[in-house]
Amino acid sequence: MFGKKKKVVGIALSGGGSRGVAHLGALKALEELGVDIQVVSGTSAGSIAAALYACGLSTDDIYKVMKDKKFIDYAKIILPVDGLMNLDNLRKTLNEIIKKKDFSEMNKKLYIALTNLYSGEVEYMKSGNVIDAVIASSSIPVLFSPVEINGQKYVDGGVLDNLPIKPLLEDCDIIIAVDVMATGPVSKIENLHDVGVRTFQLSISTLSKEMKRKCNLLIEPHGLSEFNILDVSHFDQIYKIGYYSVMGHPKLPKLLAKIKK
Repeated sequence: MFGKKKKVVGIALSGGGSRGVAHLGALKALEELGVDIQVVSGTSAGSIAAALYACGLSTDDIYKVMKDKKFIDYAKIILPVDGLMNLDNLRKTLNEIIKKKDFSEMNKKLYIALTNLYSGEVEYMKSGNVIDAVIASSSIPVLFSPVEINGQKYVDGGVLDNLPIKPLLEDCDIIIAVDVMATGPVSKIENLHDVGVRTFQLSISTLSKEMKRKCNLLIEPHGLSEFNILDVSHFDQIYKIGYYSVMGHPKLPKLLAKIKK
């Protein structure tokens, strides 16, 4: 008699700047619960966490890397031609950490969401150089320069899909999604930077509503809206929010039962 087929579990990790550390808390909780994730997709900050997770690093190792490297270490100021900053330092860090650079060499199947400026469409990259894809997916328009890949210019995948559930639909029996781009009320907007960040958040907040309904478990950690997406001073707090958003989720028992069926 044949044994029952193991269910393929996939997870989509949203963009959200420094709030992306909540992804690590969520992944840590799922690991402790024995959930084996085989497919990972990510946008922007979620693409960084997704790539590091897919290449085989533990959540503890990823957390240490992200905490030790402040955001300013990632963003190098350049002359404002097509962006105020580029991500050369992030590229350098990823090159040091990720030893195998091609999608085909990852320990888990990986998708990275990118916005193609020329075609005006979202692309879910699954082949080629992982680091190029992550840098492109993390390049918030205007703030960071676009990234050229194969003659095309790409920016933050969140412009068109901030929660890349779509590429998981064909691969996975069970889909988990973590959305850290909370858009609840804020108490203050003080400068042009705040206006730009808030506008970007609001502009992408409604794009993934339809796809969210296709998830078996949707995790939207409460309390993240008070953290600026470029503020790296609350890593421990954000991590814990991500962790407990899984552990305390009311639909968690149903998910675990479905995985075991």
